[in-house]
Amino acid sequence: MSAYLIIRSIHMLFAILSFSGFALRGYWMLKDSPKLQSKPARVLPHIVDTFLLLSAIVLVIMSGFYPIATSWINIKIVLLIAYIVLGTIALKRGKTKQVRTITFVLGLITVLAIFAVASIKP
Repeated sequence: MSAYLIIRSIHMLFAILSFSGFALRGYWMLKDSPKLQSKPARVLPHIVDTFLLLSAIVLVIMSGFYPIATSWINIKIVLLIAYIVLGTIALKRGKTKQVRTITFVLGLITVLAIFAVASIKP
């Protein structure tokens, strides 16, 4: 297996872990679970997302698909920024449960859009 395929597999693994962690933390938010405030729930997402971002950077370098010249990477970056903003509102900054719920659902949809762009790229 080539180094590129190994890094891509690692990236995909961390993408799934990130999405799963967001979904779980969103579920805890909806249920008002104290687990959302636990140390692992506050620390692990940062570790997972750091490895996700690092593997993405390595893939971009290895593939030569640079963001300025590659539209699908630009789309993923814009969606990623939207996901970060929505996730922050959903899990921390939303003032009401309704706002947090709506932004959580929009965050899930945004992640699915990122996965869709990744799966249909040339």
